Amino acid sequence: MIGTIVDWATAKRPDKSAYLIPLGLIYVVPFVLSVGMIFIPESPRWLILNNRYEEGVKSLAWLRPDGFDAAAEAAEIRAAIEKEKELSSGVSVLDMFKNPVDRRRTFLAVCAVTLQAASGSMFIIGRIHSTSSTCK
Repeated sequence: MIGTIVDWATAKRPDKSAYLIPLGLIYVVPFVLSVGMIFIPESPRWLILNNRYEEGVKSLAWLRPDGFDAAAEAAEIRAAIEKEKELSSGVSVLDMFKNPVDRRRTFLAVCAVTLQAASGSMFIIGRIHSTSSTCK
């Protein structure tokens, strides 16, 4: 939405800043996220999943308020990871197509994404803004 607003606001500029400003703004969010990722610690679940249990407990203790039982929550996370490994051990990609219900879900999801991309809505929005600015 912000991109559409910026496109609309810069469409009437007579110089090449009409496309350079929106193009430059595309890089602002990924840059901020890339810099911010340096300062974000690993999640407790990821640490426990990668056999770094003690670090996971320390991370939970840092995240939770004082007096919270981080060891108990870490034990719950470990148990959930073990259960998840147990349940997913026999799952393959073909399971999306074997069961009729799962096959229908997969088909609907793929069709929804394909139709969204094929609809050309961003092209239409761009054309509406460019034709409305030339009509004035």
